[in-house]
Amino acid sequence: PSGQCTDSEFIRRAYLDTTGTLPSVNEVKEFLLSGDKDKRQKLVERLLASESYVDYWAYKWSDLLLLSDNKATAGNKKLNPAAVRSFYSWIRTSVQENKPWDKMVRELLTSTGSSRDNGALNFYQIHKDPIRLTENTTVAFMGLRLTCARCHNHPLEKWTQVDYYKMANLFARVRQKAGDSPGEIVVVNAVSGNIDHPRLNKPLPPAPLDGKEISLESLQERRQILAEWLTSPQNQSFSRTIVNRVWASFMGRGLADPVDDIRSTNPPSNELLMN
Repeated sequence: PSGQCTDSEFIRRAYLDTTGTLPSVNEVKEFLLSGDKDKRQKLVERLLASESYVDYWAYKWSDLLLLSDNKATAGNKKLNPAAVRSFYSWIRTSVQENKPWDKMVRELLTSTGSSRDNGALNFYQIHKDPIRLTENTTVAFMGLRLTCARCHNHPLEKWTQVDYYKMANLFARVRQKAGDSPGEIVVVNAVSGNIDHPRLNKPLPPAPLDGKEISLESLQERRQILAEWLTSPQNQSFSRTIVNRVWASFMGRGLADPVDDIRSTNPPSNELLMN
């Protein structure tokens, strides 16, 4: 194992890892001259309470959720400046409040109403259809690239095309309409609507991956079922993905790498540590 780092190494690493910036010369001098035996712990607490920490992790979440006003990519919609500000405000406030990651994801996946009042709803404006919602949700929160299973059974994983369209059907009843102000949308849950399996030419009972099916006729709110399954303590895919993303942020490389490609054929470098 590596030995303990020096104070000058510690302050540099602490700043980079928590704020993405370097300490000032005066901050370094003050830290190095301090004789306080708890100065490292106090530095960490001060950095975690700083606005710079909030900015840095809000940036990381924005990147994960594809927040951008530059251009539409891979079938995802470009947001106008008002929508970008609204979405970013929700992300930054969530980080500032130290909102638990599972709660943040549940809000993102189950919200309804106006995007002007709830910036999380811009997630649905970026991803316009059940296909994009399914693929980007599984990548972001399960580290799983499910795209292959859209057209055929996944060649590197157990997921089939049937699994894919059962999962996609959980997003099939999300509806959007334009709001009153520029960039605003209103998201509602419909009581009907399904997405067909392209080869079977019929909808399949909605179900999370490896989760319990619900009837096509059921009026249960499908996104609520998805969110509860995804963030359940029993769903190791979610917790392992979050752990892996945090590890990669601090260590420069995930235990499973790339961080958005966790699968049985790409195991963690240290399974015991991941567990």
